[in-house]
Amino acid sequence: MGKASKFTEEQKFAIALDLIAGKLSHAEVCRKCDTSTTYAYKLKDRAVEMQSEGEVSVRRIARVLDEPTSTVGRWTRRQETDEAVHRPRACSVSGNPDIRKAVRGLCDKPRNRACGHRRIWALLRREKGIFVNRKTVLRIMREEGRTRPKIRHKPKRPRRMPKVCATGPNQAWQIDMTSFHLSDLTPLFLVMVIDCFTREIVGWTLDRRCRASEWTSALRLALEKRGLTSKEMCGRLTLRSDNGSQPCSKAFVEYLGRTGVQGEHTGYNAPDDNAYVERIIRTIKEEEIWATEYGTFTEAHPAIEGYVDYYNTERIHFALDYRTPNEIAATYATLVAA
Repeated sequence: MGKASKFTEEQKFAIALDLIAGKLSHAEVCRKCDTSTTYAYKLKDRAVEMQSEGEVSVRRIARVLDEPTSTVGRWTRRQETDEAVHRPRACSVSGNPDIRKAVRGLCDKPRNRACGHRRIWALLRREKGIFVNRKTVLRIMREEGRTRPKIRHKPKRPRRMPKVCATGPNQAWQIDMTSFHLSDLTPLFLVMVIDCFTREIVGWTLDRRCRASEWTSALRLALEKRGLTSKEMCGRLTLRSDNGSQPCSKAFVEYLGRTGVQGEHTGYNAPDDNAYVERIIRTIKEEEIWATEYGTFTEAHPAIEGYVDYYNTERIHFALDYRTPNEIAATYATLVAA
């Protein structure tokens, strides 16, 4: 059985207060109280009680316990209520009903269903003339439940081909194909050709089959749209494709030779080499194809045609400083003419 202490806790604390007056040293107090220096931590609760009753100041308790004043003050500070701690900060801008209504209206547009807060922020400035901070738009969309899950990108892997660096239109194009199904599970194949400089969809075909002739048709439409009708005019144009059976077929390669277009292929298992057209395919699927159920080919074709026209003339791009492909092409033409 341990030895009983001669002093109560209150008496020990009173003795410890003698340190302030210099009557006793810290070692003498410890010997007199028959305790170790760590007992100062056991006196903490009593010190808190006395300070809350106004008997002893925080500074005096800190000197006795050999603790920083801020630490003792934190012990004695009354805990704030949960309501005060977690009270959300009011924001006069994001709480503006007119701004919220404008953001809601943009998010509710069918073409903007897949848009993130950055594009909504840009459209708010472009279409509504409302200039607010981008984070304000993000806050409103979060509170309204209109944000999209954040995409977690996997680590990048080495690319087999260098990145396309076009300094003007008709220098670097990319071509690729995707597929989707009608409501009766009939497959349709969409081939797209894009200009890497303007991000414009310059040619496309939609068909029930995915032969080399469909790829050739998409490229022919693109060349005709840009007015590239001779080998001399196509001599500076490079067309990048993947290693599928259609772009590697004899018919497609021979067509490239007849037109004068320089063909090149991505590395194997390296879709990043064809990133521009891959991204456009994803966009058209998210914003048009997956959001709509087509019953027949005659329904799907005009819908895709309408989206391609919207993409080239109205849809703004982050990579283009929130401008449309047609605006980039017009700006380049103006600079060249000047």
